[in-house]
Amino acid sequence: MAAGIRRSEIIERAESWLWPSVAHSTTKFHQNEFGIYRTDCSGYVSMAWGLPGIPDDRWGGLDTLELAGVSALIGKDDLRAGDILLDAGRVVIFHEWAAQDQSEYWGFEQSGETGTVRRQIPYPHDSDGDFTPRRYANLF
Repeated sequence: MAAGIRRSEIIERAESWLWPSVAHSTTKFHQNEFGIYRTDCSGYVSMAWGLPGIPDDRWGGLDTLELAGVSALIGKDDLRAGDILLDAGRVVIFHEWAAQDQSEYWGFEQSGETGTVRRQIPYPHDSDGDFTPRRYANLF
């Protein structure tokens, strides 16, 4: 597992793909000051969490199943900046609640339709799926 990371660092890293927005691809990679990562949603979270990319891992980050393996299930009320909402094939980085009733949140997302965005998302997500909140095991 990678060295520990602070929540503020996760958000800083997530923001690094916003300007300009990185196009989504399951076969391409993006390089910046944080390394070289696959430009799909799980590669994006791997970069934000400081997990190995290239060359340490030739795949450019973990996939969604592997992200589940380095994180723990948490409750909706426990969500904090840098946690994720994970489905079998998609993942979003939670930033903060957008609504006091916790019906919407601001999240960082890497999707085929938009590339990298920070947007307001209905909880748990506005697409079909079974998104569950999770926390990276190596926060400090």
